[in-house]
Amino acid sequence: MRRECNSQQHKTDSAVLGAYKTHVEALRRFISRFVGKHDVEDVVQEAFLRAYNAETGKPIEQPKSYLFRIAKHVALNQLRQRSRKPTDYLEDFESPDVLVNEWTLEDEVMAQQKLGFHCAAVASLPPKCRKVYLLRKVYGMSYKEIASTLQISDSTVEAHISKGYARCDEYVARRMGELPTANQPPAQQRKRAPL
Repeated sequence: MRRECNSQQHKTDSAVLGAYKTHVEALRRFISRFVGKHDVEDVVQEAFLRAYNAETGKPIEQPKSYLFRIAKHVALNQLRQRSRKPTDYLEDFESPDVLVNEWTLEDEVMAQQKLGFHCAAVASLPPKCRKVYLLRKVYGMSYKEIASTLQISDSTVEAHISKGYARCDEYVARRMGELPTANQPPAQQRKRAPL
């Protein structure tokens, strides 16, 4: 009977419970920096339970700090466990062929060569066109963001992007031997031209 009274009194006088109620939204925001939105609530609840149970043995002097520290540890432990999981499932594949890279050395060399040609193609673009092209392709900016940054119209951005794509594609195709070069005789140009 006496034990039940102590348990009831602990529930109402809990500093951890008070800190939780007061700072639960801040705790959620704090945890969201470590884990995805769908895991925040699980981490918050786990942290609260651990802190609350720890308080039954002795009083917590700084319950808010303690709660946040536990929440951080729970979140980091969850991240560590998740980072190990992909390798845990590799042995579940029945066929080892799934894990084999199907690219040959020749494919790798061709891809590297094509990337090099593409970089050279971008470098050969006119300066303004190159800048617009890089802002789109490398930095992932929208047409409106590019227009605002460079203080040009949306239609000018579209024109530069179109010109950049066309020139880069043509440059790479020529270097890869998919299009005739300018100094080939017309007879050879016709033989190599795509149908």
